[in-house]
Amino acid sequence: MEKTEILMETKEKQSHFSKSMPKQKKSIPFWQAGGRQMVELALFWCGGFLWSRGEILSLLHPMGMIYLSAFFGTGNIFWGILSGTALGMIGNGDIWKSIGMLLAAVLLELTLGRNVSKEETGKKAVFGAFAVLLGGLFYAVGQGGLRFYFVIAAVESALTLGISLILQKGMAAWADRRNTPVFSREETLAVFLLFGGSLAGAANIGIPFLQGRIFPFLAAFCLLYAAWKDGIGGGAAAGVLVGFLLYVCGSGDLPLLTVFAVGGLLAGCLRELGRFAAAVAFWLTGALFLFYVEQSFLELRWLFWMGAGCLFFALLPMKLLERAGGLWEQQGTKDRYAAMQEAAEERLLGFSHAFQAMAKTFRKTEQKGKKEISSLVDIIAKRVCQNCGMAQYCWQEEVYRTYSMTFSALSCCDTGKKIEVEQMPDWFLELCPRSASYVSAIGEVYSEYRHDLLWTERLRECRELVGQQLAAVGDILAGLAGSVEPEGTLLSGKAEELEFACKKANISLCRVTVTADKNNKGKKVVLYTKDCREKGICRDKILPIVRKVMDCSMQQTEGNVCHITEDGLCRLTFMEEPLYHMTTASACSAAAMNQPCGDSTSFMESERGMAWLAVSDGMGMGEKASEESRTAIELLEEFAEAGFPKETAVQLINSVLLLRHAEENYATLDLCSADLYSGDAEFVKLGAAASYICRGKRLISLYTHSLPAGILEQIPVEKNHMLLKDGDLILLLTDGITDAFGGEQETAAWLQDHFLPHGFANPQDAADFILQAAKEMPKTAVDDMTVLAARFWKKVI
Repeated sequence: MEKTEILMETKEKQSHFSKSMPKQKKSIPFWQAGGRQMVELALFWCGGFLWSRGEILSLLHPMGMIYLSAFFGTGNIFWGILSGTALGMIGNGDIWKSIGMLLAAVLLELTLGRNVSKEETGKKAVFGAFAVLLGGLFYAVGQGGLRFYFVIAAVESALTLGISLILQKGMAAWADRRNTPVFSREETLAVFLLFGGSLAGAANIGIPFLQGRIFPFLAAFCLLYAAWKDGIGGGAAAGVLVGFLLYVCGSGDLPLLTVFAVGGLLAGCLRELGRFAAAVAFWLTGALFLFYVEQSFLELRWLFWMGAGCLFFALLPMKLLERAGGLWEQQGTKDRYAAMQEAAEERLLGFSHAFQAMAKTFRKTEQKGKKEISSLVDIIAKRVCQNCGMAQYCWQEEVYRTYSMTFSALSCCDTGKKIEVEQMPDWFLELCPRSASYVSAIGEVYSEYRHDLLWTERLRECRELVGQQLAAVGDILAGLAGSVEPEGTLLSGKAEELEFACKKANISLCRVTVTADKNNKGKKVVLYTKDCREKGICRDKILPIVRKVMDCSMQQTEGNVCHITEDGLCRLTFMEEPLYHMTTASACSAAAMNQPCGDSTSFMESERGMAWLAVSDGMGMGEKASEESRTAIELLEEFAEAGFPKETAVQLINSVLLLRHAEENYATLDLCSADLYSGDAEFVKLGAAASYICRGKRLISLYTHSLPAGILEQIPVEKNHMLLKDGDLILLLTDGITDAFGGEQETAAWLQDHFLPHGFANPQDAADFILQAAKEMPKTAVDDMTVLAARFWKKVI
């Protein structure tokens, strides 16, 4: 029998390049890098070699230094990239000029470059430009000081400064691609520049394999991707960008630029028909245009590899294509959203600070200490001896003896004994004419003091709990400020595509919002259209379009009805259907006849694909226990629907139960939350009995040792993480069931021997079987019994 299976969550490490750039001290030798880091370093080395082979207008050769400038301050990585860059610069331009640039770069790295961080892109660009300028000036002097060479050096230095800034952004985006859900417009352009420079350098090498195969393959793939991602504008822009880059680098001409631009434009026009149609349109455009305009380019091998690039794009999995950004992203919308997000975060942080300040005010409220005994003596004297003729004698001449006697009497009251007149000293009884009233006043004053002390302590506890509640609200607001976008990311490209598809179907949309979580699951579509007067016409037409555009199974939420907003628009919400489903059933039995069961159960399923199971057992039996457990469950449902974290919800429920009544009240809480997209589950228990997961012929037991809610001001929350699998049966039991079988271990043994062999598929049958078996056990203790069973299964789509 297994106890638990813990789901370990790991976070992918950042690439070696992105980690090494900020601080030179953390760079490591190449031979100590891991496999993935070695592959990335090799790719960057190849990029340096290819960039160094490129040239601009067959005259300028700053490409290698542009690439190398991005690696200033990376320690050992710089020297590795330097070798690739130097190898590429040999034979590309004047060798002495290249040597001068490389030596200047080495000197800058050994002196100023050691303290450059990853974020200082401008400083690295300046270093690269200075190295190019210095090498160019030395070369110009060596050529007799001709003005032409000085001008070339200045132009190459300016190009290095500008292009390096863009290239560094592309390198950073590519190095951190695993942590970036989607590239922005600038990042995508910078990545295109990174690969475009490599492509231009490869074409300039003159190797037939590269020029006749790899070049048309990569060019076709990149242009088709841009056209598919951003439509007509993206395809044409990418075609002009790649064609112009190859033209200025001397690897292409104007007819080739025209082919790329027109082919990208037509591919963008046909993207609604699918990737295959766009790929065919691009290939035919290139073939026909080259046949009628520039027949020298029409080679069977060239067309074959361009077609291979088109086919590769058409067959590539959609998930890989969706990770990258686009060229035509509406940055204005993104900027406005970022500004709104920043403003919302600032507002929430302000609220959080206000609640935290209120919490500190409650916690810092002056706590009055216990009343001094001397003050009690003064109250007694004022109440009894104020008009007595012996007052001056007792409280002035015999003040010490009177105080000592009164202190002793109060100390006797503090032990719980009642003071009688006979217990007082003889001298007091002889001198005091009001001895009986004095003794009675001692008891009354002490009783009032004790009563005030109890209420003061109670109020202190209430203030402390209110302070904790306010602090919890402040923490919640601070957490929301740190994650204003908890739903994940906005899919603006999908929103535009959905709006375009609806427009083709003669459906005018006013607003569209498409979001997804960080794992690209739980896609949500919210759109507003004109009022259809609740006929459902808009819903029936839009749902098929949403499913086609989102390329996944979508379902309408909010009861499959149209909701009319205040401004007269019809709002529709669609959610991606989860991969898994959960079916629940419960069985309960009250401890006494004609009494409600003291246990309460709940099952909730949020629109974001989270399922919640909960069982609560109130203290005792009957109506009082039922009220306590029902309160805990109702609060949990409200907190879960509002999106409270489980830990915060549990602490708030504990505070409510603690403050609800003066007498002791508590309730256990057994909670299971499951992600219906991934199967990740978390079990939280407060004084609850063990839970069990039936997986085929195996039984997994989940034990915790914690106190119920409503006993202590702060309670530790114990959690178990599990990865549920198709067909798992979850069992949440109260202690009435486990006690009937003799304990948690005995319950697990009974389930293994007598329950699992039946293989119940229906959770209702499973819950009824366990409850009936517990009731038939001999010497069953009188207690409420509840079984909550849930079957976790994978949907057949």
